[in-house]
Parts: sequence; C-alpha cells; structure tokens
Amino acid sequence: MTRSTRRLLLSLLILTTLPACASHPAFDRPEMQDVMRQTVILSVPQAAPGEPEAAPAISSPFRLSFFFTRKEFPTKQAIKPVEWLSQDKDVLLRALAPLQNEHILRNSLVIADLAVQESSLTEIRKAAARYGADMIVIVTGVGAVDRSNNGYAALYPTILGAYLAPGTVSEALVLIEGSLWDVRSGFSYGTLKAEGQSRLVGPVMSIEDRDALMQGKHRALETFSAQLVERLRLLMPSQQRGAHSQP
Repeated sequence: MTRSTRRLLLSLLILTTLPACASHPAFDRPEMQDVMRQTVILSVPQAAPGEPEAAPAISSPFRLSFFFTRKEFPTKQAIKPVEWLSQDKDVLLRALAPLQNEHILRNSLVIADLAVQESSLTEIRKAAARYGADMIVIVTGVGAVDRSNNGYAALYPTILGAYLAPGTVSEALVLIEGSLWDVRSGFSYGTLKAEGQSRLVGPVMSIEDRDALMQGKHRALETFSAQLVERLRLLMPSQQRGAHSQP
C-alpha cells in the first residue's frame, strides 16, 4: 500500500468519525432489553384461576445449574449479543463458593450448549434435570458500543498521531439478566438484572470496541454474582438461614 493510499484511507476514517467528537453515549436500554427477551422463550406454567402459585419447598443443600443463552440477531444500533467465555462462567461459579461453605449449595454447574435443542424454558429445564439440578439460572445478555472522537483526533492527519494520539473513545454498556427457575415444577423465583459500563480512550489504530465490551461484561457479572448470592440466601427458610449462620 503506497503512502498516498494510506493517507487517503486515514482521511476517510477521520471524516466518518469526527462528527461524533462531542457526542455523549445515549444507550437505548429499552431496545437492548427487548433484544434480550427475544433470545429465549420463557413460557411460564399458569396456576389455576383464583389459586396463587405456591413456591415449592426448598431443601438444602441443592444443586444449581446455569444455562447461558446464545442467539445471533441482526445488529440494531450497535446492539450485540454477549459472547460467553469460559472465564465468564467461572466468575459466577467462584462467587457461589461461600454458599457451599454455608451448606446452602451442594454444587453448581453449567449446562452445555449441545444439551439444549432449542432455547425454550421446557427444553432448558429438561437438560437441567438430566444434569441432576434442582434449580436453574438462565443467563442472557446484550451489549452496545458508542465510538467517538475527542480533541486529540485533530492529530490524526499527521499519520503518526493515528498511532499515538488518544483521540478515540469507545464506551460500552452491557446488560445481563438471569431468571431463576425450579427445575421440576417450573416455578419462577424471579429475575435479576445487572449492568456494567466501561470507557476506553486511545489511538484510532489500536483501540478496540471488543475490549470495551469485555470490560463492561466483567463489571456486570460482578454485580450479577453478588445479587445472585443474596437471592439464593433469601430463598432459604428463615430457620435454615439461622442454622447456617451459626459458627
């Protein structure tokens, strides 16, 4: 590639990004949440008319499983599905370790993608039952990125500035939802929601939106993990919680 061609390509890159120089990210949370609802079909069994749905008795320690949804969808305003990596799943499993010490959890595990034929609640519960789980957490997430320039982008036409000047800003928002279900009855214990934001600043030639999304996902997972631990503790009958808290 000749020097003149590189200058032309860089100039086109700058022209397409400079208009966003002073913008502030305005993430469309309702749209992101709508996308998440489309990733898994959660049909909830209905109780008989006039009869409140009774929560099944919980005996501890119980087995908890996770299923991380995966579904591609057309990108809408830079909304992207969350890429679930093995280290993401390990974050959740490690966060639950105190519950095993408290004899609330026997163990926790992840349902393999291949064990579920379709992303419906019925099929996910069947897979969890085959794993011997008592409860399942269905986890889904989406992310969005806003990329803009700051004043340092004025140095980009110098070519060297494109590699050194911190003129590009990549901001990400990641939303995570996890719904907790009884495997046998299909009873819903509710949904937990968490979000994480990140902001990276660097040269246009090196900054990656993917890195901003990864950082936002990590922060969202930390919040979600803490919420899940507290929710599981609260699900235990009060007398059992008191017994587990004794030295």
